[in-house]
Amino acid sequence: MSAVGDWTLHYSWGNANNFGQAPLSLKSNGTFTGSLAGKWRQQDGTLLLSFDTGPAKYGGTVDASVASGAMSTFGGLAGTWYMLKQGVVGATAATPEMAGSVDAAGNKA
Repeated sequence: MSAVGDWTLHYSWGNANNFGQAPLSLKSNGTFTGSLAGKWRQQDGTLLLSFDTGPAKYGGTVDASVASGAMSTFGGLAGTWYMLKQGVVGATAATPEMAGSVDAAGNKA
């Protein structure tokens, strides 16, 4: 199953239980747009995300309308993430990225 579609990325840097959110639209050409842009790849149940404007790399698994995994800048920042396909029952609406922190691409604000 392809991950193409509109998603909400929930990400948390470090050991904090404080998740920022960013809307992403995964396109069939291997790119994504939204609050940040980049490239994505899917092989079987593995999903990889790479942002155009920051060092963060995301890796994890995807199954139907849910994905989750870990991310790293490979320069000291690491964390966890999950994504929900828009329209999933029980999902919360996307909110702006957390001010004064690190964005989804791994850039410090």
